[in-house]
Amino acid sequence: MNISYRQAIEKDTEAIRSLLKSHNLPTETVGTTMTEFYLAVENEAIVGVAGFEYYNEDVLLRSVAVPTTMQKKRIGSQLVDWMISLAKQKGVKRIVLLTETASKFFSKKGFMAVDRSSIKNEPMKKSSQFGSCCCSSALCMKLNL
Repeated sequence: MNISYRQAIEKDTEAIRSLLKSHNLPTETVGTTMTEFYLAVENEAIVGVAGFEYYNEDVLLRSVAVPTTMQKKRIGSQLVDWMISLAKQKGVKRIVLLTETASKFFSKKGFMAVDRSSIKNEPMKKSSQFGSCCCSSALCMKLNL
């Protein structure tokens, strides 16, 4: 597999939305400036997507998805590793995420479960992800960089 990574562009919007919908992930910020989406690409085909919402020195990692036919090939793992590296390059201090299904996966990447009340970044706490998108049962996780 020869996978490259890049920031999504406008022509990727529908493919991103479709991939997220196939995994029942929120799509409300696709095509907006709220979330910067990044892609794993192989032979010009999107094989993974992940998004960052920037809140000062913190980012909210969201919408990590790989097409069902491409799962179990470590694409998601490599994409998250790339996203962590990107965050470090951009001077991010903390990556926060909310998950209902992938806590074991993110624990292996160094993320720790935290109480939502421990997140002190007020703009982040007002995001759609913390508000209407993710139900209150979603686990909050954080990685200090």
